[in-house]
Amino acid sequence: MILGFIAVSFTRNTSIAIKTEITFTERIKNIYAARGACMYATQKLLQSKNQEKDAKTSKIAELKKKRGAEKDSDDRKKIKNSSSWMPSNSPYSIRIGDRDCEVSISDESGKINVNKITDDMRVSFTKVLKAYKLKELVAETITDSILDWLDEDELHHVNGAEKDYYATLSDPYEPKNGPFESIEELTLVKGVTPQIFDLLRDHLTIYGSGKVNVNFASKEVLLYVPTITDEIADAIIQLRKKRGKIKKLDTLKEIFRHFGVIGKDYEEVMKYLTLDNSNYILINSIASSGTIKNEYRLLVLKSAGHCKILAAYPE
Repeated sequence: MILGFIAVSFTRNTSIAIKTEITFTERIKNIYAARGACMYATQKLLQSKNQEKDAKTSKIAELKKKRGAEKDSDDRKKIKNSSSWMPSNSPYSIRIGDRDCEVSISDESGKINVNKITDDMRVSFTKVLKAYKLKELVAETITDSILDWLDEDELHHVNGAEKDYYATLSDPYEPKNGPFESIEELTLVKGVTPQIFDLLRDHLTIYGSGKVNVNFASKEVLLYVPTITDEIADAIIQLRKKRGKIKKLDTLKEIFRHFGVIGKDYEEVMKYLTLDNSNYILINSIASSGTIKNEYRLLVLKSAGHCKILAAYPE
C-alpha cells in the first residue's frame, strides 16, 4: 500500500512537471511568434501605397497565370493582408508559424509627453491622473514631483520632491533635474508606484512635439487639454468610432463649435492638439496558443526606408 501511494504521488508529480514544461515551451514559442509579428509589422509600416499597388497587381497577374482568371476574386481575398499597415485603433491579424497574432499599432502622438509638462499644465495633468481613479493628493504629489524632476532648481512644488527627499530613501539617488530619457524613469519619481506606473505607461511618452493627436488619444489623455470636457472628449471618440480617422480640422472645429468653443478659445485649444501622426510608433503583438497568450512590444522610429528600434519589451 505504501509503494502504491508512492507510485501515485510520483505519477502525479511527473504529470504536473510535464504540464509545466509544456506550458513553458508554449510561452516561449508565443513570445518568439509575437516578436516575429512585430518585425513583420515594421516592414508593413514601410510599404508605400505605390509599392502596395504594384505588389497587388504583380501578385494577381501571377496567380491568374497559374490558376486562371476565374479565381481572381479568391486571389484578391488571399492577398488582402499584403496591404500596408499604419497606426490605427483597430488591431491587425497575422499568423506566424502555428500562432495567431493580434498586432496593435499606435502612434506616440496619442499620448501625453511628460517632458512637455509645465507649471501651466499642472492642473490639467492632475485632472488626468484623477480620471484614472487616483486620489487627489496622490495625483498632485505625482504631478509636482514630475515637475521637480524636470526643472533644474532645488525648489519644491507644493507636494513635490527634490534632492533632499530622494537622499532619505533606503537606496538614495538624485533627481534628474532634466528631461526623462525613458518612460521607465518615471518609476523613480516620488509617488509613482509599480501599480500606478502600469496604469499610466500606455498613456504617457517621452517622444513627439507634445501636441495630442485626437485620432489616437484615450478619453483620459484628451482631458489633459485645457477646455476639453468629458462631453467634448466623448464626442471626439464617438466620431472616430463612427467615421474613422478625423482628417480635416474643419471636422474638429465643428465638434468644438457645438459645445461653444469658438474664436480665440478654439485657437487656444488647437495649440495642444494635432491631426498629424508622428514617426514614433509602438507595435504591440499578442500571440495565442489555446488559452496561453504572450505579448511583445517594439517602440520604433519610422524614417525613409527603415524603422529604427528604440526599445523592445518582451513579456
